[in-house]
Amino acid sequence: MEFLCINNEMPSIFDGYKADHPTAVARLRGGPNAPDLRGDVLFYQLDNGVYIKAYVVGIPSTNSKGEKTRFHGFHIHQNGNCNPGTSDKPFPSVGNHFNPTDEDHPFHTGDLPPILSNDGIGILSVYTTAFTILNILEKSVILHENADDFITQPSGNSGAKIACGRIMPYHY
Repeated sequence: MEFLCINNEMPSIFDGYKADHPTAVARLRGGPNAPDLRGDVLFYQLDNGVYIKAYVVGIPSTNSKGEKTRFHGFHIHQNGNCNPGTSDKPFPSVGNHFNPTDEDHPFHTGDLPPILSNDGIGILSVYTTAFTILNILEKSVILHENADDFITQPSGNSGAKIACGRIMPYHY
């Protein structure tokens, strides 16, 4: 990976970044409404924040109502139990968005940008100072069937959960 460098120095937010050594990982697996969905979410603890990379395949092009959808809510939830549940109640044990400071949505600690899907593939790259890796271990990453509206309380009206991954330390 190459970066635009000034005076041959890397930007400070990437101090300690090693592309092949994430700190934590969540292996996304589709639930009853998206059984072919798979993906990896990699978390890198940096000096001043966390860098997140996600790569997801098999994202459905329509939601449970048959409507076309390309944007998908993406959040960290309280619990790491990715029991798939049923098509009517997918991933019932993940709890609410991770929100230890009791903020309104979209300012929960676990609120992340939506993932845009094209031909079933979604890629995300984002940096945040909202949490550290230690704050999110054993929690879950959830991909929802619809876009997050960033308004509706408490969770952005992003629809059913279509994939879940438990956040665990990365071992290489």
